[in-house]
Amino acid sequence: MFFEPSRTQFDLNWRMFGIPVRVHPWFWGVSLLLGWNFRREGYEILLLWVACVFVSILVHELGHVLMGRIFGTRGHIVLYSFGGLAVGSSGLRNRWQRVAVLLAGPGAGFILYGLVMLATYSVEPGHLNRIARDAIAFMIWINLYWGLLNLLPIWPLDGGQISRELWTWLLPDSGARVALGLSIVLSGLLALNALQISRTGEALPILDRIPYIKDAGDVYLAIMFAMLAFNSFQALQVEAQRKPWDRNEEDW
Repeated sequence: MFFEPSRTQFDLNWRMFGIPVRVHPWFWGVSLLLGWNFRREGYEILLLWVACVFVSILVHELGHVLMGRIFGTRGHIVLYSFGGLAVGSSGLRNRWQRVAVLLAGPGAGFILYGLVMLATYSVEPGHLNRIARDAIAFMIWINLYWGLLNLLPIWPLDGGQISRELWTWLLPDSGARVALGLSIVLSGLLALNALQISRTGEALPILDRIPYIKDAGDVYLAIMFAMLAFNSFQALQVEAQRKPWDRNEEDW
């Protein structure tokens, strides 16, 4: 699910700062699906949502690739159905460099969020039209809340990859399994929470005091977290079959 998709004749391709960028057609379809309820406010708002998703995910992936360039990798960007990929950017030997690359994606999103908030403070609210207000709300939601969600220790989100790096540093022989087990438990719990909220409007008691998570509930989120739990389970099965001599020593 989380590998680079095959090329199609409908891909968009260009270069930014010398970085190859490709947009798979399913990126547009899934972005429309995620914001489909906005069509009730007008199809221009739905298209605005898609544009904000595009800009935000592109900035996120640029953060990964540009940080990777500092350490010598030559990654490229693919936007596809499950968001975005910075292919090749974290292929580094040193663990701390890989962690830096992983953090740079959400970090770029948080910087974009800060710039949007700074812009809103410089303009009187009454001077903003509906399109501008909706664009600001979308950019805040995507770059802040999706960024925080992406940092949860769930594989293969950035937070899940960072969790695996840290656990394998602390427990070289079993850290990967610990990180994936944590990912299964957390993503499964969030899937149940999202389903519970979509049905009853209330979060699970264990999560109802956590900001944002207590409101993160709809069928799409439930499906996404369930898929992440299954993906983590598959990765755990692969990890369990690896032999100790298959695990390379890595520098921090």
